[in-house]
Amino acid sequence: MLRGAGRIRRQHIKQAFLTIEKEKKHCGQVPAFPSSHTCIHSSCISQMPQALAVHSRHVLEGNQTTHTYSTPSSAHVSLTIPRPSISSTCISRRLSADCGRYPSGVIVMVDAFTSGTNKQRKRILREIQECPAARGYFVHRETSRQLAQAMALTTLPCRALSVMIIAHRLGCHFKSNHFESVAYHLSLREHWSSVPLLVSLARHHCGRATARLLNWKMRALIECRRFDQLDYIMTEFIRDNIKPIRRTFHLLLSAHLRNQDLDAAKRVIQMMENAGFSADASTHALICTVYRSLGLDTQVHARALDALHSIDSRMATRVLNSIVQHFLDVGDELGAAQYIEYFGLTGVDVSSPLGNNITKVVGASLPTRHPTCPTNIVRVTPDAATFTMLIDYLASKRHFTQVRNLLTRLAEADVKPDSGVVASLIRAFILDGRDDLAVSLLTSIFHSNDLARTLCDLMGVKTVPQPPIDARDVPLAVHAFNAILGRAMELRGLSGARFIFRAMRARGITPSSTTIEIFLDYLDRTENATPHQLIRILRSMSTTISGLTLRHLHIILRSILRREKFLFHGSGWNATASRFSPLRESTSALPQGRILLDSDTFNIDDGAKSCRQFTYDSSLRPIVQSLSRRAIRGDRATIAMRLRHETMVDPSLDTARDVLRHMVDQGMHPNQYHFVALMDGHAKRGNMRVAEHIMRAARDAGLKPEVVMYTVLITGYGRQGKPEQAMRAFRRMVSAGIAPDVPAIDALAHAYFVVGAYKVARRILLQLWTQVRPFQHELQSATLKRLATAFRANRGDQASQRQPLTKHQQRLLNCKIRGFQQEWKQLELQRGPQSLSGRLDGCRAWLLDHSWYNLVKHRV
Repeated sequence: MLRGAGRIRRQHIKQAFLTIEKEKKHCGQVPAFPSSHTCIHSSCISQMPQALAVHSRHVLEGNQTTHTYSTPSSAHVSLTIPRPSISSTCISRRLSADCGRYPSGVIVMVDAFTSGTNKQRKRILREIQECPAARGYFVHRETSRQLAQAMALTTLPCRALSVMIIAHRLGCHFKSNHFESVAYHLSLREHWSSVPLLVSLARHHCGRATARLLNWKMRALIECRRFDQLDYIMTEFIRDNIKPIRRTFHLLLSAHLRNQDLDAAKRVIQMMENAGFSADASTHALICTVYRSLGLDTQVHARALDALHSIDSRMATRVLNSIVQHFLDVGDELGAAQYIEYFGLTGVDVSSPLGNNITKVVGASLPTRHPTCPTNIVRVTPDAATFTMLIDYLASKRHFTQVRNLLTRLAEADVKPDSGVVASLIRAFILDGRDDLAVSLLTSIFHSNDLARTLCDLMGVKTVPQPPIDARDVPLAVHAFNAILGRAMELRGLSGARFIFRAMRARGITPSSTTIEIFLDYLDRTENATPHQLIRILRSMSTTISGLTLRHLHIILRSILRREKFLFHGSGWNATASRFSPLRESTSALPQGRILLDSDTFNIDDGAKSCRQFTYDSSLRPIVQSLSRRAIRGDRATIAMRLRHETMVDPSLDTARDVLRHMVDQGMHPNQYHFVALMDGHAKRGNMRVAEHIMRAARDAGLKPEVVMYTVLITGYGRQGKPEQAMRAFRRMVSAGIAPDVPAIDALAHAYFVVGAYKVARRILLQLWTQVRPFQHELQSATLKRLATAFRANRGDQASQRQPLTKHQQRLLNCKIRGFQQEWKQLELQRGPQSLSGRLDGCRAWLLDHSWYNLVKHRV
């Protein structure tokens, strides 16, 4: 499968995802959608020690040391147990972690029942009936319900189903509310794949389902991204003669909005009104909380804010969190700060990296109000999600002092940190270069000294005596491992990923789709895996989670588009300079037959039904069809990637404009990536005036111009051999307070290189090097090629993560820019009144008119 993996260590990749597959088998993950009515699926089988028959007649509940379990030959239970995938030490450690106040023998018997055959289960039931101490946990429905709820919070959620089955076979009759409470506990640990089986079990035991149980099933289908099953759920309401409630329509509405299907969402609202439920305050609040995938919409915000007075405090917090997140997504920190004001978080500096005049104290009165900000909003209490959102954003902008201030506000607001806050802090400390704090925070929730010491050795740090926050009571979740996974691979490569996967397996944590996404992103960016390798690895690893996601597909599409761009436009400065130098061979675009991807591959709704065969179509088609079978629709990121593809294969850009127009008609708002794709397409065709107009249109749409947009302009002018225009665009970017990054400076030096101004290009690299990182003095006398190669190695520092330029920094940078321009003018004066680019064009035209040049060209 990994043949031809190149420089990637194939055995490490194989061991990494085999570790995840072993974890799946051990965790007993239940598929979300069984093909039959069997309540226990075969994938629930877990590797547990041999079942122990219980024969002790005097057992005290809750005192584990007083439980005696023996296996006499007269009552031996013979089970065929699969080969264990982990050691007995790990099994005993996990059993002790999962037992709680229940005896370990009861859990062992539940595990044996889960993995046993029908004959073995009958024996286990008979042994439970013979033991009064064990039978007491299963014959009373309240006791059984409490045991099932406890099992739902363990590492093996299928235990909860086994407990309900055992109790039912022993004569315990449950009501629907018992199953509802177990479904709620499964949702607390995000064990959504077990909820549909639980609902089927409830229908089998109680004779019929209820509206609440069907709502739980619908919620589980939504979380598992099975949008194709939503219509089937509505038929279940009709079949059981159950009238849908408002919550049912709200779940349907949120599902279609999360799936970028605005037309279906409108039909749900109409269905809800026909059923007698008009859209009220809770409906508008719900729409606001799930509208992020469609973009910022002020009308949606206004309706949700008007509803804050009529909804509960928890929902009000979610609404404000969503609105703040919407503004942060588009870079409008002024709008975000004015909504953060109503959380009452004083002393938090949210000064904008983009140059907005935002108050430095959230909670103080603002000089001006945002156009969509209400004037009579109620005071809202922040929750853990509020701090998670703010920590992530401030850390991405490198405001680490404010991250620490947020920890003080977290304690003052009496908000209990959850796994999301812990994961956000881990990411923030890693970005700050404090791996010791990140590891200390993660090990504080391990409750395992051996695992903590091994992690410290892997990361090469020592734990601090006092972690930033007290997270000992925070349950260990997959979010914390995902936060440390990227850093572990950065330090130790694929061996670091293998250790993290083993640690997750030892603690009973099932990998999520984000785990696979981080792993694939590392293979693409660091290990330079080819698209074919990424596809094969994804199809192997995705069997361990609920299925493929759009974000997995985006990583593969990004890799393909990067290669397609190289084939069409080349790479490096020489690719452009060959058009201006008579001594270099001109490289033209490849023919249509060398396109790597068909445009229909981006149509996830249609399942990539095109019969055209390009390089990656056959490999990608199963992935696209898998998403299509689950009725997953393409999102704005998918459309942005298609725009990049269309701008390369369609010189007229008519298809790209049609794609963008169709996206807007579907109710999705374009963001900066869509505008950048269109700008890049026009810039590559030489239509710089249109590219400038698109950037102004993005500004009019509420999107602040970013460094990427200016880089497109600088690169476009450089391809045309107009370094003066490229420098003018660079100065406009600096005057706007936007800090240049590596691609922007590289594009500026490239603009002078292509016209032969090598000294100016070298001076640009030397003078602007310190804008991205400290200069390496051993490169002072290096050649231009070596300088450019070393400078591009700094691309890990993105401009979006850098501090904004102060007025003093802008003045210093403008002084350097004026020096470049003066040197360029002196260079042009030495070579004559005609511009250098114009003289090179004339020289090339003259050479083309002479036959000896063509002869030399053919000889080369």
